[in-house]
Amino acid sequence: MVLVLALQGCFDDATTGSEPATVGAPPSVFASTADIATTPFRGEFSRAPVRAATVPSAAVVVRDCSGGRDTDLAPPPPPPPQDASSPERPSTVWPGTEVRPKAPEAEAPVLAPPSVKRKTATEPIPARPREAAGKKEGKSKSKGPPRRPEPSPTRPPVDDVPEVEEELVVPQVERVWEYGARLFLSNDDSMSLASAQRILWAVQRGLQLPIDEIRPHELLNYFTFDSVPPGANRTFGVLGSATQERDTLTVALAVRGANPERQPLDLSLLVDRSCSMSAEGRMDYTRRGLGVLAENLQDGDRVDLVLFDSAVCTPVENFVVGRDDPAILRSAIAEMAPNSGTNLNLGLEAAYAIQTGRDPAEVHDRNRRVLLITDALLNEGQVDQSLVAKIGANLETHDIRLSGVGVGREFNDKMLDKLTENGKGAYVYLGSEAVVDRVFGSMFDALVRTVAHDVQFSLDLPESLAMERFYGEEASVTRSEVKPIHFYAGNTQLFLQDLHVREYGIVREHPITMRIEYRDVGSGEPKVQELRTTVGALLDADPHNVQKGQALMAFSDWVVAGALGADQCSLPLQAYRERAASLPEDAEIGFVSGLVSKQCGAQAASAAPRGVELRLRIDADQPISTVALRCATRSASNTLQGGSSVTSFASVEPGVCTVELAGVLPLSTEVTVPSAGGDLRCLVRGGQLSCT
Repeated sequence: MVLVLALQGCFDDATTGSEPATVGAPPSVFASTADIATTPFRGEFSRAPVRAATVPSAAVVVRDCSGGRDTDLAPPPPPPPQDASSPERPSTVWPGTEVRPKAPEAEAPVLAPPSVKRKTATEPIPARPREAAGKKEGKSKSKGPPRRPEPSPTRPPVDDVPEVEEELVVPQVERVWEYGARLFLSNDDSMSLASAQRILWAVQRGLQLPIDEIRPHELLNYFTFDSVPPGANRTFGVLGSATQERDTLTVALAVRGANPERQPLDLSLLVDRSCSMSAEGRMDYTRRGLGVLAENLQDGDRVDLVLFDSAVCTPVENFVVGRDDPAILRSAIAEMAPNSGTNLNLGLEAAYAIQTGRDPAEVHDRNRRVLLITDALLNEGQVDQSLVAKIGANLETHDIRLSGVGVGREFNDKMLDKLTENGKGAYVYLGSEAVVDRVFGSMFDALVRTVAHDVQFSLDLPESLAMERFYGEEASVTRSEVKPIHFYAGNTQLFLQDLHVREYGIVREHPITMRIEYRDVGSGEPKVQELRTTVGALLDADPHNVQKGQALMAFSDWVVAGALGADQCSLPLQAYRERAASLPEDAEIGFVSGLVSKQCGAQAASAAPRGVELRLRIDADQPISTVALRCATRSASNTLQGGSSVTSFASVEPGVCTVELAGVLPLSTEVTVPSAGGDLRCLVRGGQLSCT
């Protein structure tokens, strides 16, 4: 059974009526436990207004950064000291603005830390076999059977020692189910969208992505799902639904961050203008995106524009929306052009210096952000990924969030993912004008606003259910193994999981509880919110979120097959078509189906038969460990455990198939699967197999 829950929230602080927790007290739990909703909200989610705040008094600073230098990578000698009356280059002086020279680069603070603990990659690949809850798919390592040593090339084998053939026995390990466990879950450490965006970009162009850049769970962040608003004075709301296939319950939980009244922004735009940004229209996308962003800023927001290549120049600093001439920012964006090398560390230092150099009174109750736009192809300065990523953590200690935007087909995915994960910010990718407009338009609030800090989700299962497979990034019964995240305004995530049903079957009255622990974004106080439902209520809910999540995971399997060099247009295509067939009215699935159809030359969106169910009863005079069924386009294999003699296969296409049994000797025979499915009895006697 698959479970899908939708969470949506508005943050809790003094403005929403929540009571502050006392110092040293345990996290506060709301007086009443809310229900997990089962009916989607069909209204429109409005954009948040900016709360009233004091307008910053520091004057806007304008510098001329249009002058380039030769593209050699050696930085020029520092310019001689100058004062505000003699700028380094002639600059446009806007009415009411202060004109200053660019500060010498040597004044930027040095942020490189001594060391950082590396995190093991944990990207799950849904195409792999199901793994036990509590194991991160990317961290598990399988050890194959021992191999006989090869003869040394310098020492020939001894002829008079007879060679002994060793029989390798691989023991069958029976899976242990943790019924009734509390599972800690994280759909994505960095709440990134970049992998999903790159997958779509590559499929549109018939290209293949490296397997390590495919993170299937990000598709559950990127696409839209039904959700609900939170209850009064609550940070999260949850929409749940479930479907059942034999002994698996699939549950979907859709999580959406609220968009309450927001703080004014202190936003430092850190833009890569290295020579590599001239390729593939990267700078064009960047200029377009910042133009859309400028239109989405609101009165009281403050913006800095910091450009880096081999050096750093800040054409606009302390620009305040509603106070300063909009042409100042528009002109600086329009004049951005690729220049020389890529010294990202220097750019981060400059943005950090601006954010931390302001009067504390001027940054009080403001949302302080650095938004990095780059292809992250580092070739100068501090290029060690772990050290650059540590800078994100330094920003975090000063309550400055770091979000990232990757541009270009070959941008450094690992660098930006690590950098934004440590900086507790979002991470997206620009690959088309449509994506640019979405990222800097409707998604802008999610890119720069946090509604809850250090969020940790957990799911309490009843004694009738155990985690079979989690489609997000991390799942464990141990809290410390799942990293908390920050949750963003208006953001939606889908928690999708397969739950194993105990042998006595579904108990509709059994409860399922989502527990959400976090720190209040305003007060910093710990909070706990609990939302509950029953298995029966989830099964009675609209299954749209479950079906869409399953279709996107089948699509990710299709993409992974291509990355591994397998035939995408056989079994992976069939599996996707079966899942997509249940969503004929979903426009986003229709778009994905169009991409798949273009690649495979097939109508992926057309209905594909789910097939029939076939039960096999094995009557054998020898032990049978595995039963396989191989048909024209699909194959499946089941393991017989605990003396069982019956096994089932779902979605079997009617017609001629082959039954294969693994016992003392391999046995096989052809069978005809009727159009209505049904039961077959397979008899094994004297090394012969027959099925009727």
